[in-house]
Amino acid sequence: MRKTSDLVNEMLDEAKKAWTVAIAVGFENETKFVFSSTPRPLEELNNLIKSGGSPVGLLRFDKEGTDLQGSYRPFEEYENEAWAKEYLAGLLKNAGEIVALSLHQPKFPVAY
Repeated sequence: MRKTSDLVNEMLDEAKKAWTVAIAVGFENETKFVFSSTPRPLEELNNLIKSGGSPVGLLRFDKEGTDLQGSYRPFEEYENEAWAKEYLAGLLKNAGEIVALSLHQPKFPVAY
């Protein structure tokens, strides 16, 4: 697995072209998310991993008019794993709840 800073940078790069992006972090019985709007995404990802989570891939949401379109991409470590694609695709069935979670993240201006 790559460094967590690489995963966060990948998410933030993807977020430049999307409405919002999240890292899906799998646990044995649940999934948690680190959103591109999170004030300290690296710290949050590191804490989730220390708690036993595994970052699997990115969920991306794009706005099309008033609709949101969701897509996913496993991290390169899992790109050839069928289970990772099935897992991420399954998460998109709950896109509404995931987007709602992202809206409750504090927003901070982007530093230049």
